[in-house]
Amino acid sequence: MNTLRSRNSYAADVLVSFVVFTCLLGFTYGILFATPYPGFYFNPSNGKILEIYGDEAASSELKVGDVIEKVGSITLREYRENRTVSFFHGVRPGDVITIDVQRDGKGISVPWIYPGFTKDEFVARFVNIWWLAYIFWIFGTITQIAMRPKDLRRRLLIAANHLTALFIIFGSLSSSHAWRSSALFHASAWLILPVYIQFHWVFPAPLRDTPRWAWTVFYTISIVLAIAEVFLLLPGPVYFLAVLLALSGSVILLFIHFFRRPAQRGAIRIVLIGAAFAVIPTIIVGILGTSGRVPEAAPVSLMVLPIMPATYFYAVYRDHLGGLEIRSNRTMSIYAFLVLLATALLTIVGVVGPLDLSPEMTILVFIAVALLIAWFTILVFPAFQTFVEKRILGITLSYKDLPEVYSARITTSATLAALLKLLEEEVFPSLLIRQYAFVRITNSTAKVVLSKNVTDEQVQEEKLTELIASFRTHNVLPLWEEGQALDWIQVILPLQLNSDLIGVWLLGRRDPDDLYPRAEVPILQSLADQTVIALSNILQAERLRKMYEQDIERTEKSRHQLALDLHDTVLNQLAILRLNVDEAHVSPKFQKAYDEVTSRLREIVTDLRPPMLSYGLQFAIEELADNLMERSKDTVKVIANVQIKEDARYPENIERHIFRIMQQACENSMRHGHASQINILAKLAPGNAWLLIEDNGIGFEADGRFDLDNLLASKHFGLAGMVERAMLIGANMAVNSYPRAGTRIQISWSDDHSEQADSVNDNSAEQ
Repeated sequence: MNTLRSRNSYAADVLVSFVVFTCLLGFTYGILFATPYPGFYFNPSNGKILEIYGDEAASSELKVGDVIEKVGSITLREYRENRTVSFFHGVRPGDVITIDVQRDGKGISVPWIYPGFTKDEFVARFVNIWWLAYIFWIFGTITQIAMRPKDLRRRLLIAANHLTALFIIFGSLSSSHAWRSSALFHASAWLILPVYIQFHWVFPAPLRDTPRWAWTVFYTISIVLAIAEVFLLLPGPVYFLAVLLALSGSVILLFIHFFRRPAQRGAIRIVLIGAAFAVIPTIIVGILGTSGRVPEAAPVSLMVLPIMPATYFYAVYRDHLGGLEIRSNRTMSIYAFLVLLATALLTIVGVVGPLDLSPEMTILVFIAVALLIAWFTILVFPAFQTFVEKRILGITLSYKDLPEVYSARITTSATLAALLKLLEEEVFPSLLIRQYAFVRITNSTAKVVLSKNVTDEQVQEEKLTELIASFRTHNVLPLWEEGQALDWIQVILPLQLNSDLIGVWLLGRRDPDDLYPRAEVPILQSLADQTVIALSNILQAERLRKMYEQDIERTEKSRHQLALDLHDTVLNQLAILRLNVDEAHVSPKFQKAYDEVTSRLREIVTDLRPPMLSYGLQFAIEELADNLMERSKDTVKVIANVQIKEDARYPENIERHIFRIMQQACENSMRHGHASQINILAKLAPGNAWLLIEDNGIGFEADGRFDLDNLLASKHFGLAGMVERAMLIGANMAVNSYPRAGTRIQISWSDDHSEQADSVNDNSAEQ
């Protein structure tokens, strides 16, 4: 059933493409051969003659600027109001037809000899915008053939390209009113409207779910209006509303996507930049046209219009993870620069062309322009290419400086997650590598830690293990037949530490042509070697961190055990001892000493293991505030404000580390900051915790360097311990302090960060 459905879908795609192409061919024939060749071109909206073909000086009957009022028996008003009426219908070459025109405010009648087909008029028709219809048809057909999956975006992009192709070809013939082209032109505008709107609703991703009935009503209304246009039931200018709604609605939806969906901004930015490149040359030609200085090369500006369908195709297609992908990234920057250069040259020609210059001066001007363009290209193109690659193609690191830049960047990647993020977001995109897998090898077991455009079947563990065993033995890339699991691999780069193979890079598709030149392999291997060093340092640091964490856990257990012993044994024995002392022989000094000892022991027990921590952070924080005030004999005011949602609780080690960080912060405020007031604000919710400890103490110079080495060198051992505990649980800690301005410490933790920290620790523990 699925095969039959697929075949029917393919047949429908082929039929639609064939029908559209047949219409394009038919109406192209109409544009070039079937419509009358009157010998001049006029504006259908106001009747003004814009161009006369042939020798205008010898043709004194009509002049450029004349306004047509009547051709034969048909007035301009009839021609404009009735889209089935056409001038020169049935007229043959050599026939004389009377044309009434307005010239310099006077009405005159001109006997015009109908010339029929002429070379000049044919060239003017041939070099026009009708061929753009074929460009849109080509992109629609390529979308049918290449784009997967066959989802709504694909269908809408096909429909948008095909309808735009028909809109252009109908519009190119509509001024002659032949073959009901004007009616079809207006009707196609109404059909384009819902397709454009729905496409931009779901591009790059749907804004929100929309009921199917809403789109059904929208399409039904548009189809009814299109049918009404075919039967000439609507006023002529109404179709402008459809065009306006389609274009303005598309732009508005793009900006809505841009501002509401930050993740989609990359694709939308490509479309907007492509639109700018597509319309800038046309706008410049239009401006030159208003001054009457349009150069003969002006139609060349239309060559940039195919950027629009190409841009949409690229923006949609590059997001898919299928086997096919656009291979023209590097060409885009060159093409875009040539467009800008041609636009500038067109502008210069439009300005200089009408000037009355001598041949010598003209040559000098063009030599100067050529030198200026050469200088501009040498100076600007590298920066322009960098801009295009970075802002449009996602190439964030310069390829020629990549090893040096990468070497500097990996020093700041202190965790495996940070290293993988650097590779995924900057290194591989800058190398134009679109398919890869980073495989870690642990105890002869292969595990994929990073991949893109690779399915689970393509990185099966047993296949990877077999591959790595073969690579260790022969140190060459094995060969596979097409269709096998690992046939996508183009290059294997070993990650070797001394003689140990700790991982491999498996590289597949690469823009623009899947080639890995022999000269580039040493550069890639250099990056792999740098990755080995960074990975080794990260794993070693994580092992030490794990050992430190285990040491802290052992210390906490020892403190807990000591607290139990003091509470259950020493304090109980003291209580029994006190009961066995006769009250008559208890002196005030003995009682005072006994109270001080038991009080101090209880403080020690509380410091070693806060009893209320077993009931959660809320009660532990409140108990800490009470104990600090009691210990300072109310000389330090400690205010605790705990805001909790849904009785938030966290894993035992998380609560313990957060409490110890906060406890140390309060101790620092009292001992070193000499604070008279400490404010504790805690916001506890399931999955995340946020705490703020601020005091009014003497403060210190916090220069922002809160890494362990600087803290230990500055003898801030308390802060160093706090930073270590925050790192262990994946929490963020920020310290703000200034001399005589107090200290403010902020702690935030979420289970997402904790999972990442646990993942890194687990990876390091495997080594």
